[in-house]
Amino acid sequence: MTRRQLAPPLALVAVTLATVCLAVWHPFSASAVVSGAAAATGDATRGRQVFTTTCAGCHGADATGGVGASLHGIGLTAAEVEAVIASGRGIMPPGLATGQRAADVAAYVASLPE
Repeated sequence: MTRRQLAPPLALVAVTLATVCLAVWHPFSASAVVSGAAAATGDATRGRQVFTTTCAGCHGADATGGVGASLHGIGLTAAEVEAVIASGRGIMPPGLATGQRAADVAAYVASLPE
């Protein structure tokens, strides 16, 4: 094969590897501190409502997983969950909920049983 014939398959391999690496890389530390002012106190009941409209499409209606991971028993505090919501994780984009809505979803997720 010539160089010109190898270019498209090599480009495909490079893009695939980059996509997998970005999906696996988690720019999150469980000890991360939510930046700015103190995090708002969330309400798990309101958080369940926000979760249903914002998160259930990937994490499942009962948060047991789907395209996104199961959120039962993940062992994160509400503040840590809120940091994940703010920064994203894996293929989850950042900022799907903000402010009080993010605090409410974080409280709901942190309250899920194992």
